[in-house]
Amino acid sequence: MREFLQVINYCIGILWKTSRKYFIIRIILNIVSLAAPFAVITITRSLINFLAGGGRSASGGAVQTFLIFSLLLLGLNILSKGIETVSAYYAGLHRDTVDTATKQLIMEKAARLDLSFFDSAAFYNEVSDADSNSPLITFSAFQAMDFIRYFVQFVIAFGYLFQFSVILPAIFAVSAIPSTVAQIKQVEAIYGFQREYLGEQRKMQYASDILLSREFAKDVRIYNIYPFISGKFRNIWKMLFSKKKKISLRYTRILLALSTLPEIVAAVFLFLLGLSVVWGTRTIGDYSFLQGIMTQMLGSMYMVISSYTQLADGKMRIQNYRKFLGFESRICEDGVLELTEPAFTVEFKNVSFRYSDNLPWVLKNVSFSFTSRQKIALVGANGSGKTTIVKLLLRFYDPVEGQILMDGKDIREYTPDSVRRRFSTVFQDYSNYAFTVKESVSLSDAGKANEEALVLDALKRSGADSFTSRFPQGLETYLTRRYDESGQELSGGQWQKMAIARAFFRKADIYILDEPSAALDAKSEDEVFRMFQTMYAEGGAVLISHRLSNIHLSDVIFVLDNGALAEMGNHEALMKEDGVYAQMYKLQAEKYKGVQ
Repeated sequence: MREFLQVINYCIGILWKTSRKYFIIRIILNIVSLAAPFAVITITRSLINFLAGGGRSASGGAVQTFLIFSLLLLGLNILSKGIETVSAYYAGLHRDTVDTATKQLIMEKAARLDLSFFDSAAFYNEVSDADSNSPLITFSAFQAMDFIRYFVQFVIAFGYLFQFSVILPAIFAVSAIPSTVAQIKQVEAIYGFQREYLGEQRKMQYASDILLSREFAKDVRIYNIYPFISGKFRNIWKMLFSKKKKISLRYTRILLALSTLPEIVAAVFLFLLGLSVVWGTRTIGDYSFLQGIMTQMLGSMYMVISSYTQLADGKMRIQNYRKFLGFESRICEDGVLELTEPAFTVEFKNVSFRYSDNLPWVLKNVSFSFTSRQKIALVGANGSGKTTIVKLLLRFYDPVEGQILMDGKDIREYTPDSVRRRFSTVFQDYSNYAFTVKESVSLSDAGKANEEALVLDALKRSGADSFTSRFPQGLETYLTRRYDESGQELSGGQWQKMAIARAFFRKADIYILDEPSAALDAKSEDEVFRMFQTMYAEGGAVLISHRLSNIHLSDVIFVLDNGALAEMGNHEALMKEDGVYAQMYKLQAEKYKGVQ
């Protein structure tokens, strides 16, 4: 009961916080709608007794009384219908408000969590559960209000019937308990099943997304993979359907036996009530009145049971929703210092890192330093730890061992936001945004989104203006036609230029370029790196590229080998050492000579 009351309190809190105006209006409407049925029943009893006790007289007084009763009933019925319509209107507005608020809380939490959370399949299960349950949180909140309303209605009806019989109303209420318990058990079993197989449900959704997404559309057709994808989808569905069917069938059999108990008690009540009229202890009006009260009690009782069952289901969903909202980042906002100066030093001091305890080390005892005015390069084979160094530098993760120092202070002493504002980055797995050209570019510094001159400059620097300038709608052109028929579809190289433009748009102290030219042709690649040199001429840069000809002018080149720092120095010094870097450089040079 304590947990149930906590759920009620949480749900009412959601309704109150999202819109106090709609909440108050709906409370008032509920109070009026609660009183209306009992008023109709009471007036109906008086009318029937009037008709049965001499209302057949054609005198003016009798007609006038009859007219008054009729008009009162008409007015109450009109009022009830009006309240029902107005309530539906405000409930719809309130529901949309709550839906949006719960969805935004999920989005906000996901945006603020550490990147490490997104490395876990279990976390994706929690995200999927919270996201899919977002509308059900709203439903539960509304059920909480309905539960209170119908419970009050049930108590009022119970009180009226108690005057007729002391024992029968209690039996009537108790008869509903077995089926209620069975329904709650069924809800718990089904939701437990859903939680257990969240991973399989996500696999089904992934299969569906493949067939509905433009990203996979070419492969679906050229390789005719629909039968394979459809087969995976259906096989998972069959397994889930079979298990869910067994759970539902077991409880359905129980409910078939238990749900008839209230109906049997109701039939006994009506029979005894009818006998009291036959014996003359009750009037026909009393029969109509008590039958109406019984109907209200029965209806409200079923609604209480339904609301309670839904809230029992909601309790589990709300607990998991709150569990998701309660996730805390390991990279906390504990730091209080602000990194504001454009000139600062960066030092990796005996840094070791791995993504989880059961995975191998990605970096092992790495130490190096540079300044925000230097141009450095990270070189090494795939998996050597280059991108991981960038992620640590941006504080997406913290080192497992060692320290990262900025201006001699542990990076954890600074607020993460103040550190990240010093950088602008193009990752090798850059993101494509189906927004307008202006929006896609200005995302890196959204506060300056309306400064079109800066957007145009960033597009020019990246070379993206070579195609965006031809768009009929200019900067307001949507990228892809997924959401706008007049949108433009881009090639891989064009998307990469848009990502580079986004990095250029943000004025940063250090530009991080992680394989920025992977999808570009040779001419575009050369143009981009020339622009890079202009862009960070007075600042710093961290370059990662497998094409060593792009980074040979760097001030310092750090060579990583299997997670360890193997060599460091400028191009000339490393070539003289004739080590790992020199061998890589000569190998690439030989390939280019072979092509010539």
